[in-house]
Amino acid sequence: MHGLITLFANALTTLLVIISPIEAAAVFAGLSPYYSEEQFRRTAYRATFVAAGLLFFFGFCGHAFLESLGISLPAFRIAGGILLFITASKMLFGYHPAPDLAKDTANKEQTGDIAVFPLAIPLLSGPGSITATILLMSRTQDIAEKMSISLALLVTLAASLACLLSARLLQRTIGNNGIDIMSRVMGVILAAMSVQFVTDGLHSLQL
Repeated sequence: MHGLITLFANALTTLLVIISPIEAAAVFAGLSPYYSEEQFRRTAYRATFVAAGLLFFFGFCGHAFLESLGISLPAFRIAGGILLFITASKMLFGYHPAPDLAKDTANKEQTGDIAVFPLAIPLLSGPGSITATILLMSRTQDIAEKMSISLALLVTLAASLACLLSARLLQRTIGNNGIDIMSRVMGVILAAMSVQFVTDGLHSLQL
């Protein structure tokens, strides 16, 4: 039981850091200044459901997909760790392309649906979160461990939905500086996790 709790906690931390619901909420607030409350809520729900479908698909089918391509899990762990480290470095050094998109579109009325892009993809279910989900699931040994990871993913998605629904309030409360500080702290944590992924991959390859 203790092992499942530890696994859940590690998975939850990893997913929360990578998906960064508060940062996604800040982008959502910037992209939807002219949305009505009903349109605002509907977009938040749709973005979360699309992201959930993608992440659960790759979580449960990603391993088989990799095998069909002839890619081993250790190799994917190493590649995934490198990819996550790049993501972490961007968070640390303040490179945030999504807020730039929000800035460009905040002053004009939105006519397209932003739920799929950029909210669901790539903010909630981008390369980093998809990679992390596959890697976390690849570490599981039985159904109980898979359910533990699934629960962590559900909690993360629920937190993401809550943040999206509270996006305008969050932006007014902590401001852009608060979001930037939080993003950099999360970048440090993600960098350490990415190194662990690479180490696990190298160990599995016995290098």
